[in-house]
Amino acid sequence: MSMDCEITRHGEGFLLEFDEVYPTTPHDLWEAVTTPDRLARWMTEYRGDLRVGGSWEAIASDGSVWGVGEVTSCDPPRGFETVWHAREEQPTVLRVELEQVDGGTRLRLRHEDVQSIYYGAGWHVYLEQLGRHVVDPLPTHADEAAWDRRFGELSGEYEERFRALRG
Repeated sequence: MSMDCEITRHGEGFLLEFDEVYPTTPHDLWEAVTTPDRLARWMTEYRGDLRVGGSWEAIASDGSVWGVGEVTSCDPPRGFETVWHAREEQPTVLRVELEQVDGGTRLRLRHEDVQSIYYGAGWHVYLEQLGRHVVDPLPTHADEAAWDRRFGELSGEYEERFRALRG
């Protein structure tokens, strides 16, 4: 999977936009990105209410909460928007849109007002893992060691891209 991320200045931070086609149906991809059991297989454990107005928590492997949010819009299986609030950061807006296309389902991920340069490499790795998950959904939990290795491989490139935009 050759993934690309468009990064632009957005307010005081950055806008990240990923656009990728996954070899699966919109319904299956919707389930993969909105149900706690499936999210835990490629991203992390989530708990809470993933419906409009519902709040959620992202849980680290040690059981601590590393992110919280509220679902602000939801149109199954076409997309959703949520406030994304990682610890020690300002809230941001995350939007995911799904569209059936030749060869599968296009996922557009748009993350607004990002302050941390680590979101570029982080989302890149998560979306690669999502691609592997929709092909082989058997693992019960995401592989943190594999995530860390891949994040390390990509971080330098993303750091340079953010630095160039900062001027």
